[in-house]
Amino acid sequence: MNISSRQLDAFLKVAELESFTEAAEQLHLTQPSLSSQIRQLENTLRIKLFERTTRKVVLTEAGHTFFPAAERTLMRLHSALKDMHNLADGQTGRVSFAALLTVGASLIPAAMAQFQQHYPRITLEYIEESDDPIYKQVQSGDIDFGIGTLPKPIDEIGFTPIYKDYLYFVCSPRHHLSSKREVSWQEIVENPFIAMPRGTSMRMLMERGFAMTDVMLEPMQTAVYQSTILGMVANDIGVSVLPSSLKLMFERNDVCLIPIKERLYREIGLMVSNKQPLSSAAQRLVDVILDIVGKNRNLLPRPD
Repeated sequence: MNISSRQLDAFLKVAELESFTEAAEQLHLTQPSLSSQIRQLENTLRIKLFERTTRKVVLTEAGHTFFPAAERTLMRLHSALKDMHNLADGQTGRVSFAALLTVGASLIPAAMAQFQQHYPRITLEYIEESDDPIYKQVQSGDIDFGIGTLPKPIDEIGFTPIYKDYLYFVCSPRHHLSSKREVSWQEIVENPFIAMPRGTSMRMLMERGFAMTDVMLEPMQTAVYQSTILGMVANDIGVSVLPSSLKLMFERNDVCLIPIKERLYREIGLMVSNKQPLSSAAQRLVDVILDIVGKNRNLLPRPD
């Protein structure tokens, strides 16, 4: 059965106004065109919908029966079209993304709050991750985009730098280097060292720092989470180096974050798939995140 929305519009307008002439004017149709729409509808349904009198047009019994069904059908169609337009315009939908822990604890919450004020009907699915899983999830299409580091260029992934996350030396206030304004890698490697696991961007930077001194990194402890490393450092178990983005997360008086003379940093950036363009909703979230970064540019990590 082939019934068009134009036919339903025509039927409902004629039934409402009880006049072909007035209905044609409001629908911006010629009267013959309107009459043709009604005739096609009646032929499809194989039943007469209107009785024409000398003064007006009235619904037949079949027309009265068909009226609520036509009204519901047209409303559902308009609603579905509106939903599709909202989805295409980024007004509804779902956005899945991931970010490094330090980024997630500082910039992402503000971006999510601002975004959901403007787009409350878009569901945000946020995942906190370490380096490898983020770009792998972007590569596989499991998430719309990621924010973190890209260890090496990958053809399938576009990487846009956002800011440089410099390494800081971390020690307890009781450590003999805690009063220094700046420390060198040579001074750092002479202390019991707490490292992050192999394969992470932080571990690679740690190894690069040690390589400057010709000393091999042999950590006395390894911890997955930077918060755990901070706890160990605060209790004088050892020293470490951590990203300066920690300064965006919190201030602690039981640890000291000191700049390192030989600047090393990891590039924090936006990762998107080159195979699949971002949806309108995902692009709008990216725009909000970049806006938050811009507004907080003076607070972002730098080498002091």
